[in-house]
Amino acid sequence: MEHREVERRVAEALDAFEREDSYLLAHDLNERCIAGRIAFHLQLAFPEWSVDVEYNRDGAEPKRLELSDDCANVTDDDGRALVVPDIIVHQRGRDGPNLMGIEIKKAGDRRGVDCDRARIHALQSVLRYRYGALVECETRPGRAHTVEVREWFS
Repeated sequence: MEHREVERRVAEALDAFEREDSYLLAHDLNERCIAGRIAFHLQLAFPEWSVDVEYNRDGAEPKRLELSDDCANVTDDDGRALVVPDIIVHQRGRDGPNLMGIEIKKAGDRRGVDCDRARIHALQSVLRYRYGALVECETRPGRAHTVEVREWFS
């Protein structure tokens, strides 16, 4: 799928999220809750793909990417770094194909976006995701509550 088509469908899904689920932004709900609803709209925009939230497997194995421990967002029982992307658009199973990995970040998050970028780059280089997107959600009081792609990776 061409990048323009992916961008168009993502924009369509984010527009639908803003129309139908802006309550989540206005009331500063948890990032996981927001990601779940964005994934719902992405599934409608990408009906021929599986859209999953916090999908933590590469086939039957946990996703392990070469990231620093501070950028891994989960550890296994042995303390080894695991990566659980916020949202992925893919065909389930080890062989994929893997279309897109998405990291969600609330605007103003003190953690910044460096680790989100590193996770997207690792998804692309290790697990062969074709595209990546860093999506920013504005949930701060007194601001327009929006959601948009802050950065594309292809």
